[in-house]
Amino acid sequence: KYLYKRIKDIDMIVFSDFNYGCLPQQLVDRIILLAKKYKIKLIADSQSSSQLGDIARFKDCFLLTPTEHEARVSTHNSTDGIVFLTKLLRKKSNCKHIFLKLGEEGLLMHSSINNDSNWIDDKIEAINESPVDAAGAGDSFLMTSALSLAFKGNIWESAYLGMIASAIQVSTIGNIPIDKNKIVEVIDLLN
Repeated sequence: KYLYKRIKDIDMIVFSDFNYGCLPQQLVDRIILLAKKYKIKLIADSQSSSQLGDIARFKDCFLLTPTEHEARVSTHNSTDGIVFLTKLLRKKSNCKHIFLKLGEEGLLMHSSINNDSNWIDDKIEAINESPVDAAGAGDSFLMTSALSLAFKGNIWESAYLGMIASAIQVSTIGNIPIDKNKIVEVIDLLN
């Protein structure tokens, strides 16, 4: 009810699904229909570490951010290469972009350009080569990428900023909020 009342004030909806039952498919489908009606960007992440999830259930999203494991669970594909895997996930979910998180190997971007007529794959190497604790890395990546897109960043900028946030998060023990000044500091170091 809250979402229906506030829908005209919303620019983006982010699904961060830990698969504890808080986002039943009927609710997800209703939110997706409402977002499509009002042309609101949808971004989704669905964790499949301790529970079994399906990232492809978030249909027609602008961006999906699964790990390789989560993409393999969703597509029931344990053998093909990661580029083919992202293509399978894109077809199953009908999303526009996929950021396939590869842990210490970085990120594979599978993105639509020119209104879905041309697809590109690009890899970003991991920024932090000596992680201390992975807790919160995916969440930091998701929300920083989403915020970048919400503020009109392009898909490459959002991936890069998400990777920076993730690199910062894995450099500390525990899931600690990331300060914007730390992001600026890392950007300065990388340039």
